[in-house]
Amino acid sequence: MISFATRLRASLGGTALAAWFAVMTLVCAGLLARHVVAMPAPGKSARLAHRLAALRHAGAPHALLAVHVLDSECRCSQRVVAHLVETKRPTDVTEVVLWVGPVAPAPELVQRFDVRRVTAAELSRYEIEAAPLLVVVSPGDEVLYVGGYTDRKQGPVFHDLEVLASARDSRPVEALPLFGCATSDRLRNALSTLPAP
Repeated sequence: MISFATRLRASLGGTALAAWFAVMTLVCAGLLARHVVAMPAPGKSARLAHRLAALRHAGAPHALLAVHVLDSECRCSQRVVAHLVETKRPTDVTEVVLWVGPVAPAPELVQRFDVRRVTAAELSRYEIEAAPLLVVVSPGDEVLYVGGYTDRKQGPVFHDLEVLASARDSRPVEALPLFGCATSDRLRNALSTLPAP
């Protein structure tokens, strides 16, 4: 006959194992969320279009405008920088890089693009809280695309040139998820509750 103490130990052991399993499941889910959950992107609002259209140089013809929002401390943004400087860019598109963060942009990026250093507070005026983000604005100042560059976190294929070609040809463009890093304090604080990898 099994004693009460033996049954109690077995019951406590089972409870401890179940509690450990539940905690580990939550920790693993939090770690996974940092790698597969997309960041929020601003909506395709007229206000966003108007504010970004102001980035065009005065007197320049109203061409398609591509705004690349990149963070100096974000590995995903660094991958986009490498892609931008290594690819042949369309000549009929005005491309502006909004660069946030304490580290200066790569000289190659500055040589090839109109790079403007901004603060996180300035980005928040555009309702932008994460990077890397691509926003495409039509010559008529309508937001045609707001989203990411790849179809998965650190995906090997960048789709920005396809997005620009579709926008140029007035074809609808489905937004890709924004995988990257928070640029706003609000979003950083929200993400800080997730376990760190």
